[in-house]
Amino acid sequence: MRELFGRNLREARKVARLSQRDIHTISGYSQSFISEIETGKRSISLDNMAVLAKVLNVPLWTMLKP
Repeated sequence: MRELFGRNLREARKVARLSQRDIHTISGYSQSFISEIETGKRSISLDNMAVLAKVLNVPLWTMLKP
């Protein structure tokens, strides 16, 4: 599931034309944390998923959809 969320996070970020640094600035999460999420190297809580989905202005459920 974390790989799926990470892939969708990267795609949504690119569609929004935001860099990992932009996400860091908005969310406060470190750029390395965001990178590790996108590559599936790190687990993420549902609460943090919701924050990142909100930053990207997309519903959380779309981030969990294959």
